[in-house]
Amino acid sequence: MLKLIVYPKGPDPKLINPSPFCAKSEVFLRMAHVEHKIEEFAGNPAKFAKKKLPVLEIKPGEYICDSYFIQKYLENQFSAKLDQHLSPDMHAEGFAFTKMLEEFFYWALLHERWFIDENWVKLRDSYFGHIPAILRKFLAGMIRKSSFKSAWGHGMSRHSDQDILSLGSECLKHLAHYLGQKPYILGDQVSSYDATSYAFIASVLHSHLGPELRKSAESYHYLRDYDQRMYQRVFEGQSATQEEPSRRQAKS
Repeated sequence: MLKLIVYPKGPDPKLINPSPFCAKSEVFLRMAHVEHKIEEFAGNPAKFAKKKLPVLEIKPGEYICDSYFIQKYLENQFSAKLDQHLSPDMHAEGFAFTKMLEEFFYWALLHERWFIDENWVKLRDSYFGHIPAILRKFLAGMIRKSSFKSAWGHGMSRHSDQDILSLGSECLKHLAHYLGQKPYILGDQVSSYDATSYAFIASVLHSHLGPELRKSAESYHYLRDYDQRMYQRVFEGQSATQEEPSRRQAKS
């Protein structure tokens, strides 16, 4: 059985995972009905090739790293295709909005949680609580410093806190307005792009670590309704249009 290795989950099931990328892969596996199990990994992800999670173990010692390549592997090996109904224009729209979340909004979310001091204290205790107290502050500080270097290189963390939160809120505004009253991000049928959109929206709405962006997301009922609708579909199986769950087998 496939094993999806993710960061430790929190107590709120609607958060899915503190990492939106881990959440994205779990949501995709569930929507595609691929049999799998979840392993929460509290160690150092540097042991894996790309030094981050999620990682999909396809057989003992053999891994697919990164949520994008995990999805491609599942599409190719399990015929886990959720996008066959999409036109090229719809693909372009889905790609553009999800990359806005992954390659731009993510850095605003990271900055609010990791680099605003009052939020950092909460995150440190939440994310690194499994580390003995005598080492926690030192090791967490090292990871924070490395993360800031990446955020500075990206460019987001060169701005002021207020400007960064404004940029993040702008992303949420455009996503909410584009979603509107559509049941899913690209219309009446769910697609792989919903795995990303839902993962990020849930990460904002159900985490206490980024209060300003959470407040911004909560101000859009389209985002709140979408989050609830996707939770019911993915985790409770209450979608009226959802097919009966099946377990896809890998291609021989």
